[in-house]
Amino acid sequence: MQAKPVGGYCRISDADLADIRRAVKAGVLTPEEAAHEERKGVLRQREDIETLAGGAPIKWYEDNNLSAFKRNVKRPDFEQMVKDLKAGRICGILAYDIDRVYRQPRDLERVIDIYETSKEPLTFKTLSGQNFDLTTSDGRFSARLFVNIANKSSEDTRRRLIRSNVAKAKKGQSHARGLVFGWLDDDPSKLNPETASIRKKAVEKYIAGDRVATIMKWLAGENVINIATGKHFTWGGTKAMVLAPRNWGIRTYNEEIIYDDANEIVMGDWEPIFPTLDTWYLLQKLKGRDAKNPGEANVSYLLTAIARCGRCGATLKGHPKWKKGERTPGYNYNCNKQRPEQCGGLSIDGPQLDALIQDLVWHQVLRASKQKQVPEGAEPWSGEVELAEVEGEITELQALWKAKKVRAASYVVALDDLNARKNELLADRAYHSVPAGTRSITQELLSHGWGNLSIERQRIIVRNVLRAALIHPANSRGGRFDPDRVEPVFHTA
Repeated sequence: MQAKPVGGYCRISDADLADIRRAVKAGVLTPEEAAHEERKGVLRQREDIETLAGGAPIKWYEDNNLSAFKRNVKRPDFEQMVKDLKAGRICGILAYDIDRVYRQPRDLERVIDIYETSKEPLTFKTLSGQNFDLTTSDGRFSARLFVNIANKSSEDTRRRLIRSNVAKAKKGQSHARGLVFGWLDDDPSKLNPETASIRKKAVEKYIAGDRVATIMKWLAGENVINIATGKHFTWGGTKAMVLAPRNWGIRTYNEEIIYDDANEIVMGDWEPIFPTLDTWYLLQKLKGRDAKNPGEANVSYLLTAIARCGRCGATLKGHPKWKKGERTPGYNYNCNKQRPEQCGGLSIDGPQLDALIQDLVWHQVLRASKQKQVPEGAEPWSGEVELAEVEGEITELQALWKAKKVRAASYVVALDDLNARKNELLADRAYHSVPAGTRSITQELLSHGWGNLSIERQRIIVRNVLRAALIHPANSRGGRFDPDRVEPVFHTA
């Protein structure tokens, strides 16, 4: 009968990986050479474990480039090794050192439970020269002691790293690691003119009304590659790129904006895509727009829910036309009898209605553009007084803190609340500075018309001009499109 194999576990340590990554950053090693060095480290561990096995068969488990300390990191081969040990498919574990296998006491205890309850003799050996034999009480004691020490060492390193990173963040030092789309590959503090312009346009599209999914499709259509992954941008990657504070030069840590001692946003030491924070505050007003308007997420037709039935007043919905079981390019806007108040007895040709409304709205857009996009007598922003009050409260709170008249916990909570309200007001002011009736008028719209705009941006423009388009019943069935059936309902003010 063939002897059971023993599990051979290999993992490059965090310290080794850190040395290799520093060498890559310093230009001593290329990424390809670094990968080769990592592989050589694993192969050296295999050679040592084969010596430790003394000719016994080995089943290999390898979690290269994975931390044994971080709780949120799953090590697939370690988990499989534990399962195999518990099921009796291997007769023990061999490793270069115990810290290659465990850095968390809870992982060690899972394996100790198996050793203590196993009905078969199991082995546990390392090349460290210390007694970590989990089949004995002394070995288990040594293993527990060493893993706890290793865990504390990792915790200490983590704390030092956090302190260092926070200190760098407060100085505005760049947090970029690796390649960042929009900045130079060899110097992430300098903008790459070509990719930075794409990133800027993506943000502008979002502000103008495009959803993240639409921007993602635009990037794919332009064959834009995310240099961090070597692939097209995903939905999550597109959203992260558009909303990243880095675009405005804002320094963050753990996704939180860093403020200096004067309660001003800390700016990073890299070139921003947007030189001022105006669009940043505007973006804060627009974030979550898709979630607030879930009904807009999958709209495929320009006037769905804008056109209304002239009989019952219900909103019309676009539906494709079918002929002989096949979908045609045409579509209708129909009143669908889905609820008791809907009559379900009205329909109108979609493309012709869209063209009529687009022509009507276009004239309004041109008229607004000739008025320099800023109507005379625009209402002043109503939040100036509150903004001044909030800024005054922040100043008073800081003075109390410097005078040691307020506790740290109370100061932090109050300052966070005041900063949050201040940012809300600044976002509202930025949004108000663009008049509602002409908010969607952009140079792109004026230069190229409707053709290059996404359906959601077209709908924003239509909604800014029209409250609704009332569709009256036709005088006869199957007749030609009658523009007189369409009654536009404009916003009163």
